[in-house]
Amino acid sequence: MAPRTMLHLAGLSTLLGCASCSQPRQEAADPQDHAAPGSLAYDQLIWHELLDNHAKIRRIVRHTPTTIETLTESDDPAVAAKIIDHAKAMHTRMSSGKRVRAWDPVFVDLFHNHTLVRIDLTPTEKGVKIIETSDDPATLLLMRAHSRGVSDMIRSGSAAEPTARLTAQTPLPPPEVVIGGTPHRIFLTQPDASQLEAIKAEGSDVVVNFRAPSEHPDFDEAAAAKAAGLGYCNLPYKAPDLSDDQIAAARKAIVDAEQSGHAVALHCRTGNRVGPGWVAYRVLDKGIPVEQAMNEARAMQMVAPGMESKTLGYISRHSPGTP
Repeated sequence: MAPRTMLHLAGLSTLLGCASCSQPRQEAADPQDHAAPGSLAYDQLIWHELLDNHAKIRRIVRHTPTTIETLTESDDPAVAAKIIDHAKAMHTRMSSGKRVRAWDPVFVDLFHNHTLVRIDLTPTEKGVKIIETSDDPATLLLMRAHSRGVSDMIRSGSAAEPTARLTAQTPLPPPEVVIGGTPHRIFLTQPDASQLEAIKAEGSDVVVNFRAPSEHPDFDEAAAAKAAGLGYCNLPYKAPDLSDDQIAAARKAIVDAEQSGHAVALHCRTGNRVGPGWVAYRVLDKGIPVEQAMNEARAMQMVAPGMESKTLGYISRHSPGTP
């Protein structure tokens, strides 16, 4: 695959999003090789393997007024290869007019408008980076809806429901790290009141904020969260002051919410301060390998000096069997 490839709409609109694939032109089955590369059966197989491995996938999503930028990756080389393989297969299908997921109205409209979308796909060592844009506002809304639907599928491992549509009144989503296999959400910025309302509507129940109120004096997040129907937990600290107590409090906030059947939305100003508690929760409470959890935190922009070593020290001291 070339280092950078300009794709039609399907390269993005079907990336990680074509469960139950269908098409207006029915493809004749090959009795000799029903799962040959390029066949419908092969493309479905790759997609279902990605769904089966959704817990190994992470995704960074950034919306700007004119673009949607995503980085979808896996630490598992086989899964990373399938992410790229699926993107290439869907590009081929769009190029030949073989539509997929025709039962989903958002996909139907995206395929219909594919000439209005510009896609730039770049393979990475662990997956794909995609930047898409459109000069047509309605098409851009479809692209944002699709992006949210893909994130939901990575979280849940299910793609049975049609993609939910967005409207012109839907606020621009905050930048986010999506972690496969968990309903919790990690934002890479300070959400505003309208974004808090949106994340409540999308299934979050509790906001965990690692910023002090003095960091956002013009915005009462506790009041905005309450108005949106969200629980609110404030665990402020500065990166140099990270301690075992702070990591334990963040970990407990996630576990307590989860045990109550709630999904949390975590944020600071950039995502940096979310990382330590998240890694501890993932390793100690969910059994995720340390390196995978650390890579998730790096995607969250956990970059402050000493945070990784302090987090690893906490995990070592609190691992089962530690004296």
